[in-house]
Amino acid sequence: MKVAAPDAGCRQVDGLTGRRYTARNGVFEMSQRDGRALVAEGGFLPSLSGSTSVTTGYRCEVCQFGSFFRRCSRCGGDCEREA
Repeated sequence: MKVAAPDAGCRQVDGLTGRRYTARNGVFEMSQRDGRALVAEGGFLPSLSGSTSVTTGYRCEVCQFGSFFRRCSRCGGDCEREA
């Protein structure tokens, strides 16, 4: 089970099972029991969809605003796919 740390300064936690977990990029990989206990104490389940890539969006030809749609929401101009 993956659980995000309740605070950015939290690098290690001791689980109920006695095992010590070290965070990697702010996320702990832990057993179900220890994960549920950490969530109960302020941790949270992270979004594991990953970050959005620049290449999935569009760039407005008029104002250079980044968008995920073909019509710019800022100026109404046409957008081209990012290279």
